[in-house]
Amino acid sequence: MAEHAQRLLLVAPQAQLDDLDALIQAWRGRGIDVVVDSYQQAMPIADTLLDGHDAIEALLLAGDARRAPATVLPGPFLMARDGRRVPAAWLPLRNSAANQRFAACAARVQRRTASEQSLALFSQWHPQYLRVIERIDSLVRAQWQTFRWSGDLITREGLVDAVGSGLGLGVYLGHGRAVGWVGYHGVRSHHFDAFDGEPMGALMSLCCRTASRRRTGLSYAEALPLRGVAAASFGATSDTLHTDNTRWAIGLCDALSAGVKTIGELVARAAPASPSACKAYRLIGDPLAPLASSRAAVMDALAVPTYP
Repeated sequence: MAEHAQRLLLVAPQAQLDDLDALIQAWRGRGIDVVVDSYQQAMPIADTLLDGHDAIEALLLAGDARRAPATVLPGPFLMARDGRRVPAAWLPLRNSAANQRFAACAARVQRRTASEQSLALFSQWHPQYLRVIERIDSLVRAQWQTFRWSGDLITREGLVDAVGSGLGLGVYLGHGRAVGWVGYHGVRSHHFDAFDGEPMGALMSLCCRTASRRRTGLSYAEALPLRGVAAASFGATSDTLHTDNTRWAIGLCDALSAGVKTIGELVARAAPASPSACKAYRLIGDPLAPLASSRAAVMDALAVPTYP
């Protein structure tokens, strides 16, 4: 029986659609049914995005980067009329170079041959965060090969190299700010200025504020896809509770064990039942970024040095 084709809705300004062509073609090359809904002036509001479209399984809303993630979508998914959670991602459009860099990165992830289930675990060097990644490790290691790259085992420079191995999924636990992670003596988007590695499929920050625009022109969660570091990222627009982030982590384990294939599926299935645990988070970049890793990425990850 033929595999069901995923249906994605891309909502983007007509004038900048060409910047995203590499990704559109990569989606279609994977058999994804891409529905393009372009607009000329005002960006549609979130409540209307799914109107007139049936059976949409993921949505990417692209628009002016002057809009902050908190103002364009109500959360990491929208509710369809049939009660489904539809993963909804934001893409801040800047200039053609940045837009095309993102599209090329996400297209590269879509096109690569990947069959390995491998997970990168990042965390601040603090007992409460180390305990959570240890729990994730214990829950998924039967099906997923895990790489522990916490702050006690790797430097900031080593972390950039680890990200560049190009695994399908990475998860960070620790303190976060609008400009980056507090762990590893502070990780900022500029630390990836010279990034020339293989992009990750998706990088999730289960912490405060990495998708916030507070005192920054572009949040850390937005900067990573635009810099070609990952096809998608996941971060919060405000402060979050450690208990809620732990619930996200456990939900993530359940979803991975259930066999989800993309970051959008993961977010929709891993989300805690409590609306308050979800409302701060936003998905940035390609909502259909695959979570599988290539064999080459796994070999590169195995070669990343850590402290003894």
